Amino acid sequence: MDRDQRSRQQKSRGGSFARSTPKRSLGSRMGLQKQTSRPQAGQRRPAPNPMPNRRPPSGQARRSQPQLNPQKAGYTPGAPRRQRRVTQAELLRQRNRRRALGVLAVLAVLVVGAVISINLLFKVTAFRVETFDRTTPADTGIYTEDEIIAALGIEQNSSLFGFSTTEKTMQLQAQFPYLDNVQVDIQLPGTVVVKVRPATERFTCMYSGGWVILSDSLKILRSDVSQPQGLTVLSCTLQPDFTPTPGAFVAPVTYNSLLEGEPETAETAQQNATEVLMQLLDCLETEGLSDGVTALDITDLSKISFTYQDRIQVLVGNSNRMDYKVRLAGVAILDPDKGLAASDKGTLDVSYQQTDGEIKGYFAPDEPDPTPTPTPAEGEEGEGASSEATTDNSEEE
Repeated sequence: MDRDQRSRQQKSRGGSFARSTPKRSLGSRMGLQKQTSRPQAGQRRPAPNPMPNRRPPSGQARRSQPQLNPQKAGYTPGAPRRQRRVTQAELLRQRNRRRALGVLAVLAVLVVGAVISINLLFKVTAFRVETFDRTTPADTGIYTEDEIIAALGIEQNSSLFGFSTTEKTMQLQAQFPYLDNVQVDIQLPGTVVVKVRPATERFTCMYSGGWVILSDSLKILRSDVSQPQGLTVLSCTLQPDFTPTPGAFVAPVTYNSLLEGEPETAETAQQNATEVLMQLLDCLETEGLSDGVTALDITDLSKISFTYQDRIQVLVGNSNRMDYKVRLAGVAILDPDKGLAASDKGTLDVSYQQTDGEIKGYFAPDEPDPTPTPTPAEGEEGEGASSEATTDNSEEE
């Protein structure tokens, strides 16, 4: 080692090239305080710790957990539990739950407001009785409008929606049998409307206890022991335990002799007796025969018939092509040129259908009763015998 190298090492150790070591106090050397000195010129600053929040090793004390409140519900004594991490799905469910509760609360407020507004705002202020075509004054038959309104049992200034219109309709139908049809409605803001159609006595039907009088819709109007005059006689089969109740409707028993003992299928299924009767009445009304019909027979749906003016019995047969059959009978009865005379009596059969599907009518007049031969009295017979005897004696002489 030459002289120059030694001089450079000495200078670097204790000479001008040597770094000055900061002096530390007694407290700093004992660890009581930490003293930081400003770096001198040309001296680098210490690099910052890249992981300042580094978890301490397992041996060191962990971060203190929040203490549970002993006065809270669900508190159990012991070591504090570690809080569970809330997932994103749970947060989404909580948000949806809060949203649903908010919607339900809004709906509840709306419902309560609607109920309160209906009960406070819509009150019954007026009543009106009208026909089904909305004409007034209404034809109420044998009843008056005041009787119908009083039978409703609805007070003024009561809630307009505090009663059932269906129940009120059934109540009026049972209480007023001579109203063929009744319907109770409401009209805002506060009117109760009663639509009526009066019933007329149209049919009379015999049952075990006498005769029952029916309307056009087969509604029972009243009953009588003797047969009433001027009504169409309806022949049908009633229920075995039939009891006439004014305001109720008659439902004839359906019977078809052609289908007796055979299982009913979609092809052989027939209309019931009430439907067949209403269809026949519509056809008679269309052809202008309804006013002259004096009897109807639907006891057997395969042998339907009606009587016109008590002199012509029309055999319709089953309900197939009934409109054509009634039209053919109408032409035969009402046509003055090609039809029957006003004095003809007999049976008009329009039930026969040929193999090609054509229906023809046949009229069989009633045979007149033979005129009985008058029987001579005893005195007249003796005088005749004596005169004959005298004539014989004179001839012999």
